[in-house]
Amino acid sequence: MVGNAWRYFLYLYGLLIDSLSVCGRSDQLSASRINRTEFPSQYMGSWHFLAAAAEPGTRALDIFRVMDNGQFNVREGTEKEKLEFRASIRVKDGSCVPRKWIYLLTDDSTELRTEGHPDRLTELFSCHCPKCVILKETDDTTSRLLLYSRSTQLDKDCMDEFKHKSTCDGYKDFLQLPQNLENCPLDL
Repeated sequence: MVGNAWRYFLYLYGLLIDSLSVCGRSDQLSASRINRTEFPSQYMGSWHFLAAAAEPGTRALDIFRVMDNGQFNVREGTEKEKLEFRASIRVKDGSCVPRKWIYLLTDDSTELRTEGHPDRLTELFSCHCPKCVILKETDDTTSRLLLYSRSTQLDKDCMDEFKHKSTCDGYKDFLQLPQNLENCPLDL
């Protein structure tokens, strides 16, 4: 009888601990939770790349380690189901590197595919930070989270939230861009 009571107590305790978990559910944006008349227009315009996280022991963040800052512009492509991304990246040596690529929109979904990289999937996640978005990029060899903001500077709470989400999702390798240099001009 004492053994049954003890097991019952441990079971209830386990349920309580699970319900109080510090890692909440994912806030992935799904097609059913967004207004399709506004998607993807709310993501158009200028963004700043601020931080990234990846699984430990991978080289998923190596491409970003040379960066000081990055500014991006998103606009609708010439075809309705495409989003054009243009970037101006300031490298730590002071040089500017322009980049551009196209995301392909998927019907009734917020998932994006990168043109020329059919194995790469990009998912959008909301966060409590105003005017921010988190992207999760995965392909055959890489999995990482990327934090973008309309502003170059974030409150400490916003960066802490991104770090917390990263850790909860198993991304313990973290990189915050230093942003010590002036942004490069962005070719629109």
